[in-house]
Amino acid sequence: MKSFILLACATLLSFSVSAAQTTATQLDILNLKAQSEHVLTSGQPNQTDFAKLKQLGVENIINLRGDNETNWSEQELVTELGMNYYHIPVQSKADITIENATKLQALLNEHQQQTTLLHCASSNRVGALVALYNAITLKKPIDEAVEIGKQWGLKSLEGVVRTKVKRRSWSAIS
Repeated sequence: MKSFILLACATLLSFSVSAAQTTATQLDILNLKAQSEHVLTSGQPNQTDFAKLKQLGVENIINLRGDNETNWSEQELVTELGMNYYHIPVQSKADITIENATKLQALLNEHQQQTTLLHCASSNRVGALVALYNAITLKKPIDEAVEIGKQWGLKSLEGVVRTKVKRRSWSAIS
């Protein structure tokens, strides 16, 4: 009995220390990673994963995928499960914008005390918006912003981020 109580206390302690980190270790979702105490990033969860996410305490889902990237309604499933659903469609390179990055950051700030999963197909678009926000809004050096974006999943869209930051810098000068 004593070891059961110790195990239960340890489980509760680890959940309170980092709900996101605990959730990340319990699911098999592409590129699932805890970014902070309350923020998870990943590729596309499957339909079964959403029920598991709900059971593990995830309250918000932010989807960056385009409208027709799945053959089922993620919004319908997520809301039926009792989670909040937010959608910022990033369907192409043209949608990697500071406006979308700012919308994303506003949602993360609004729900900073709730566990949130932020996803696209692989986490690449997630990382791109995070990098863009860090470079343009937070005015971090581009290499630092890109490195942060990579921690959030940035891969093949790095060139797009660098180009958009450079164009923005040039237009600010002229």
